[in-house]
Amino acid sequence: MSNPQQPDQPQSDPGGDALTAVVALAFKVVLALLLLPLLVPLIVVAVSGEIVATKTRFWIVSPWRWVLNTVGVLLVIALLTVEVVLLAGWFSSGQAEAFRNSPDWGDQILPTFLPWAIANLASGVFLIPVAMSAHRRRIARRVRTRRISDVLRQTQIEQARKRAADAAAAKRVGVQLDAETGAIASTSDKALTAPLPGPHGRQGFGFVSRATVKNLAERFYDVRRVRDWTDEEGKLMMLPADAASVRALLIAESGTGKTVLLSDMMLCALMYGWPVVFIDAKGDPADAEKLQTIARSFGRTAEVGGPWNLFTGTADQVTSKLMRLMPPPDGANQYYLNEIRGVLQVVQAGSPLASVDDLRERLTRPENFIDDRVDLGIVLHKIDRDGTTAGERALSSLLVELRPLQQWIGPDGWSYDNPQADIRIVPLSPISDTQARLGDLLLLDLRNYLATRLERRDKTPTLVVVDEFPQLVTGTTDPGDTATSLFETARSAGMGLILAAQSVAGLSRDEISRRRALSSGAALIFGRSKDPEDVVQYAGTIMQMEASGAATGEELKSGRAQHTFLVPPQDVREAADGAFWIIQAGGIAPFRALPTRRIRERHSAASDAQTTQTPDEANGNESTEVASGVTAPEAIEQPDPLSPGNTLPGQAGAQGATPR
Repeated sequence: MSNPQQPDQPQSDPGGDALTAVVALAFKVVLALLLLPLLVPLIVVAVSGEIVATKTRFWIVSPWRWVLNTVGVLLVIALLTVEVVLLAGWFSSGQAEAFRNSPDWGDQILPTFLPWAIANLASGVFLIPVAMSAHRRRIARRVRTRRISDVLRQTQIEQARKRAADAAAAKRVGVQLDAETGAIASTSDKALTAPLPGPHGRQGFGFVSRATVKNLAERFYDVRRVRDWTDEEGKLMMLPADAASVRALLIAESGTGKTVLLSDMMLCALMYGWPVVFIDAKGDPADAEKLQTIARSFGRTAEVGGPWNLFTGTADQVTSKLMRLMPPPDGANQYYLNEIRGVLQVVQAGSPLASVDDLRERLTRPENFIDDRVDLGIVLHKIDRDGTTAGERALSSLLVELRPLQQWIGPDGWSYDNPQADIRIVPLSPISDTQARLGDLLLLDLRNYLATRLERRDKTPTLVVVDEFPQLVTGTTDPGDTATSLFETARSAGMGLILAAQSVAGLSRDEISRRRALSSGAALIFGRSKDPEDVVQYAGTIMQMEASGAATGEELKSGRAQHTFLVPPQDVREAADGAFWIIQAGGIAPFRALPTRRIRERHSAASDAQTTQTPDEANGNESTEVASGVTAPEAIEQPDPLSPGNTLPGQAGAQGATPR
């Protein structure tokens, strides 16, 4: 018998097997080429993890980082492209098949591909910047959704992001901050200084602090812009162009840069052409002289101190100022106070008093000024056996209070209605009882001036700034009530008003008065403070997911949504020098005050001559020299200060002093 026919065995195809092997080899080589450059950045990201995000430096991004990222990616792509072209030629020429068929091809793999592998691995260094950029955005997204596994680290990362935003704003301005203390370490020679020209002729005094890294959700989130106080893009702090809108209450402790911020805003007002009156209750002559010199460098007239005309306004207003000098009523002296007030009203029936000499003349010789016999009898009424008249006793009491003020007042002195200069700087020391009483009179006269503007429908722009104003409020008047009444009237009178204090507690001893002052229509600006809770509540709250954690802090537990402060109080306690927040009409913006220019006098005689020059004349005068060598910022074509690397050519070298 014949054996049954066996089925045909599959025959191998040498050509097909070789092609499969070559394709597999090509795939492995290309895969290795693509993965090797990614190995280094992946290792760096894995090693750094989330702990690196607790450092402020991690969140500070250079404006040229996108260039570095692009160049790095292009270099790696170029390297891979060259390798792919070489490999394609290697395969198409048959060298790859010959290499695969050689008996010792396994031994030749390492010497053939090792140099390329090392090159690809090393090229991964160029991808580290773009990998860290992606890592930052991933962490920012996890922080926003509060999905950081360690709840303590979540808080540390949020604080680092805020410090980085402030440091980045400071760097854009030209200021270097000390990372550990928040103090200003140095100021660049090319620092942006106030006033900073902006769009539509507006003048800027600050740079808004913005997050250095934003994810897509944050970019689409609508943030309400602070009305009147920022530019259209919300990047620069601008002084409102309407004087009636310049109403602000500034609260910050000493050493935060409050003096620099106030100077910036006053210089902006001067550039608008507004007259400015600055009452400085710190009483530092050096600050007053510095501001005077800077104002003159812009071609504006500036005067420090000088006599003040107490006898301005209506008869009732003059009477109220003179009566403010008298001791507060305590019941026993009420009769004498009424007598003095009545005498003053009678002698001013025809016209208000004009000076101390006029007061003396009218009270000693009333018959020359009073026609009505009844009124004349009030003044000439004898009150004792010596024949002393009521007018003479009133004069004696008033002169006792006016005598300490003689060096501060004069009939030809300045007034709010006529400051006699573009800016009048009045330094007062509340330590002196006389100067404290003078400051109280100035605040009373300010209220009278507002009333006068309303009566005559005067809307001409002007700005009054009072630093440390609670120290000038004496007697029975409450600083909080004074601030509220001034703010409520200033807008109707078309006048700008900025009041500054060191703390909320200093506004008033009464909680209701403090709340009225803080919740008035004025913008609320605040900086570093040890007790910020009463201030940050006006910034509002946000709905935020709060998660509980394990005792070790390394694991998230349950969570719930709750309202938290939009500006955490601890951020205000730890604020760096020159950092502030502003709240107005539902909008809030953290910002950094611009430094002021540094001025050095060439010779004082020429500097004093500027007080009588027009701005155009001062532009060509070289009696004062800015550190940049430019004295006419109005004549300089300013570039966009928000563009990376751009500085103002007229402000190069305009260093800002360390905020006081």
